[in-house]
Amino acid sequence: MPQNHLQLEAIERRLRQFTQTPIYLAAGMLTESVSSYEEERQVIRYAVPKRQREFCSGRHLARVALNRAGITPTCVPRGPLGNPIWPESVVGSITHDHTHGAAVIGFDSELQGLGLDLIENPYQVTEDLTGQIMLPHEQALLHSLYPALPSVGVAFSVKESVVKAISVLVGRYIDLLEIRLNNTNQGGLTAHLDGIPAPLPCLVLQTQIGLVTCSFYPRKD
Repeated sequence: MPQNHLQLEAIERRLRQFTQTPIYLAAGMLTESVSSYEEERQVIRYAVPKRQREFCSGRHLARVALNRAGITPTCVPRGPLGNPIWPESVVGSITHDHTHGAAVIGFDSELQGLGLDLIENPYQVTEDLTGQIMLPHEQALLHSLYPALPSVGVAFSVKESVVKAISVLVGRYIDLLEIRLNNTNQGGLTAHLDGIPAPLPCLVLQTQIGLVTCSFYPRKD
């Protein structure tokens, strides 16, 4: 892998720097196909093998992340918006693509929402999807911030991480075109959504497992 592709420990450090909170990451290949928990097994009872691997591997990685945080691994049910239901005091996100998945957790004393997304090959998000993903100003914005990456792939992944961070808080599914991306004075990226009073910071990383993006909604005193 090229030197600028971050390894897993480096990804976790960047996520901690980004959120300014304790963050725990787990990532790996989609190799699990069975869950030890009946509630999880019911979710995928009639699913095809591919979906079973995605779901069970994601839950396995979630429990690895919980264990790394000193939290007893437990069942992670699926909520009404398809969201993982975490143990008390925990916020987090699960993501996967074709061969790899990842899970990240933080704590609700610091964060109201935390979203993570993985795309192994951002070029798989094709230009014909631009109108379903990006607002008119975002292509030039993302090209200026991340010139080595395809803007539509970055936009899709970033907005997916925002959806994971905020959908439970707003209590509904969020269309990607509702999310407006803007740059910060420091050359970073933020996401804005009507009804959410503060922007969500967004992070874009090239890593050993693909394009990883993260977004979070901080806890306000």
